[in-house]
Amino acid sequence: MNLTQLAENLGLEIDEYKELIELFIDTGSTDFLKIQDALAKSDAEQIMRSAHTIKGAAGNLGLLDVSEVAKAIEESAGANQLEALTQAVHTLKTQFDAIDTFMHG
Repeated sequence: MNLTQLAENLGLEIDEYKELIELFIDTGSTDFLKIQDALAKSDAEQIMRSAHTIKGAAGNLGLLDVSEVAKAIEESAGANQLEALTQAVHTLKTQFDAIDTFMHG
């Protein structure tokens, strides 16, 4: 992950971008937990809302891989194909963990 390049792509200083990534990790983790909880309850609406939030935030930050996975989760939930979400939710968790590890060493 090249933070300098991602920041430049958005016209931000690296410190500003790092702050936004930290905010994304915090809020995105909350939304991710909502997805997990909603999946356990078969609540497709909540899954769609939370995945949509993650998709938009990740896209705005140039985290396109994360945005694509969140989009797939949102679309599967919208089609009420919740049984198909297990792998995508696992992938999203792996992506959040990787970003967090990258930011905090």
